[in-house]
Amino acid sequence: MAEVPTLRFRIVDVVKLPSAEEGRIGKYDVVVTYQDANGRTRVVTIPWERLEGKTEDEQLAIISEYIRKEEGFRKAMIGREITV
Repeated sequence: MAEVPTLRFRIVDVVKLPSAEEGRIGKYDVVVTYQDANGRTRVVTIPWERLEGKTEDEQLAIISEYIRKEEGFRKAMIGREITV
């Protein structure tokens, strides 16, 4: 996966929803909407169990981890070509 330099993102929204993921029926996920400096908006989904009972600082660290992974994947895929 591509290395992601230190970047700043703004959290636009955080919402806790029932999970739609197979195998997580009856559990909750947190959907975090974030925006980069150019105004591009993206989302990450985090299992509620990862955030539940954590301090705000711990939650922000977990959210940052998910955003960092998502941005690394996104940057690794940009420019690739596929045939389907």
